[in-house]
Amino acid sequence: MYKTFFVSLLLCALLIGCTDKSDSFSSFDEARSALKSLNTALVLEEGTNNKKFTDENIVYSNEYLDKRHAIYQQLMTMKLTPNQITQVNYLVIAERFPERFFPWPAQVDVLHNLSLFNRSAGTVEQTISWLKFLQAKLDIAMQSNLKLNKLEYSLLQGYVAQAIKSKATQGAIKSHIRAFSNYLDNYKPRGSVGLRGLSNGSEWYQSKLNYYGNAVNSPLEWVVIINEKLKVLESAVINAKFAQNHTKSFVVQYLSEEPLINGLDWQAHYLDLPAMASKAKLFNKDKLLMLAMMETDIGIHYHAWTIAQAKVNLSKRLKVSEQTAQYLVEDIILYPGQSFSFCGQVCH
Repeated sequence: MYKTFFVSLLLCALLIGCTDKSDSFSSFDEARSALKSLNTALVLEEGTNNKKFTDENIVYSNEYLDKRHAIYQQLMTMKLTPNQITQVNYLVIAERFPERFFPWPAQVDVLHNLSLFNRSAGTVEQTISWLKFLQAKLDIAMQSNLKLNKLEYSLLQGYVAQAIKSKATQGAIKSHIRAFSNYLDNYKPRGSVGLRGLSNGSEWYQSKLNYYGNAVNSPLEWVVIINEKLKVLESAVINAKFAQNHTKSFVVQYLSEEPLINGLDWQAHYLDLPAMASKAKLFNKDKLLMLAMMETDIGIHYHAWTIAQAKVNLSKRLKVSEQTAQYLVEDIILYPGQSFSFCGQVCH
């Protein structure tokens, strides 16, 4: 009896040891690599065409959420730097907000990214499963009055139309894409483009301000701080360079020539944006640009400005083209709070 008990105990210990070894990480960088692998449909890595798409890669699926949560929990047990701890806390807090109800983050053409995976029969089935999962999630979200905003809706329609027209899209998938396109045709997005238009959106936005701004100020307190700083800066011509899409946020692009500091958030392209921004050399026109973006950020996500109102505000503050104003406003909608990464330099 005792022999059987100890053999069973030994087997349990071996199983636990194997599980821990396969799913545990010994460093921040290892956990970061695991997140990058998990999010490869959102931020493409080299060699994607040789990788197999799994249930864990289906963005915001139960398997995905469980895996991501497990990585965050392990990070919380590690010895990390203060900046790394702040990042982990921010991402853990974000788990409670409604992002998981929108499996297609509109800044990324996920459908195109999926087509780049190893084209096996299994990958085709996974892509079809993702499209069905996406529609089901959007239906569930609507029951809680959670809807895509107009910009997100428009971007998704564009991606879908492009996939249907593309000769590279496999026939087995195309019919399902058309079905999702029909679903979108009958979908009614929410009126507000800001986070405040979502359930718990104000709290979600506040968590972003706290993280990127590295201070616990309400949006109205930030407005006072920003306006005081804007008073002493003269209007200037801003020649902002940006990509033709929003796969990388404007702040990520803006900091691309700065020394890279590793981060955990896919929306920041796995960079620690506040840490990088704190070391960037800014001239007055750079400060003006970031302050104007921060002001517009609060206008959109807290005061419920429309896209037109936000563009007017940017044009009032900055000498930029219509195209630049449109791009920056879209970027602020898709990447709330990121411009506050520069608070350490422009708000004090």
